[in-house]
Amino acid sequence: MRRRLPLLALLGAFGISHAGSVMTLLAIPWFVLQTTGSGVQTGVVTAAETVGLLASSILSGPVIDRIGARGISVLADLAAVVAVGAIPLADATTGLSLPLLTVLAGLAGLTRAPGDTAKRVLLPGVITLAGTTLERGSGSADAMVRIGRTLGAPLAGTMIIVIGAPGVLLLDAATFLVAALLIGLCVRVDEEAMLTEPGGYFGWLATGLRYVRRDRLILAIIGTVTMMNALDAGMNAVLQPAFAAHVMRSPVLLGELMGVFGLGAAAGSVMYGWWGARWGRWNTFAVCALLAGAPRFLLLWVEPSVPLLLFGFFACGLAAGSLNPLLVTVELDRIPPHLRARVLGAGEAGVLAMMPVGALAAGVLLDGIGLEATLLAFAAVYAVTTLCPVAFRVWRQMDDHRLPAPTRQPVAV
Repeated sequence: MRRRLPLLALLGAFGISHAGSVMTLLAIPWFVLQTTGSGVQTGVVTAAETVGLLASSILSGPVIDRIGARGISVLADLAAVVAVGAIPLADATTGLSLPLLTVLAGLAGLTRAPGDTAKRVLLPGVITLAGTTLERGSGSADAMVRIGRTLGAPLAGTMIIVIGAPGVLLLDAATFLVAALLIGLCVRVDEEAMLTEPGGYFGWLATGLRYVRRDRLILAIIGTVTMMNALDAGMNAVLQPAFAAHVMRSPVLLGELMGVFGLGAAAGSVMYGWWGARWGRWNTFAVCALLAGAPRFLLLWVEPSVPLLLFGFFACGLAAGSLNPLLVTVELDRIPPHLRARVLGAGEAGVLAMMPVGALAAGVLLDGIGLEATLLAFAAVYAVTTLCPVAFRVWRQMDDHRLPAPTRQPVAV
């Protein structure tokens, strides 16, 4: 049990911190609207949080690789406690001006990426200590992330009604404190090699980017996942709400579609964790990517009955659930330990940067050519994107094991 405790604590931190992050994303805009009534101020504050998240995704990598993932994870979560908790406290005491609120929202965004990346970098060490496989550990981590996100949104909405937006922000701060305590007290493992190469911060950052450019598989993964997430952003932010409002005329359906897809994805992550080590990585990714993406757009285009639509989204979620843990397994198996934070951060930055573009493209096409044509256009682009792993041989390298499997006796510290 002692060897499994760090893994269990890290999984708990994954779920709790992501639930808190989703609650923050909902509670801060609601708080601004409630206290100011200004859409412009809400947009400014939300943009500041997004910019902070994007900047820290790519810039925090060298710091994590240099100092260590455990320390940065704890510091990032504690910083999130201060940034998020200070918003309602300042409003209740000294007053909250727009500049101060913008700074605090930006700081909240800045804390998210280092904390998330550091926790992912810690995964191989706790998996080794627990004596399990990368597939099982990454599948469990992704399931906890999805469960946290799935529960965080409705919990935030309910708690806003019960205790108000300021109370929800204090609850958000508490979730980050719990995550920091779990990592700080329970996750004590050998973090493998950390950054020891000469050079300053920008040199270390450039080294990580050069690795991405040289490793054709990692570059292909980043490019493909970036496009998939941009298309998903268009689906979630624009096309699903438009379908629910204008075709089915049911706002309840929107929540049901997101809910069943999230439940399917969580189940898919667990399935990959238990049985993924027996499957080939390349063929699993190729099949699941094809099933998880374009069929959702086609289902909306066909307009089936609600039960069939919900079943279809659950099935797509089941396929999607294997994708993230599989990619994490490949990345952790392939990327040298001292480069992991920089490479993972660069990939996350690319994904985040393109998601607003996908939502904007969906909105422009929706107004220009209508819902049905936009759904077909997105389905076609998604299909072409997810055919890349079938068409290009570089993807076969997913089955190459670059680093030793985590089956040796680990070193606890």
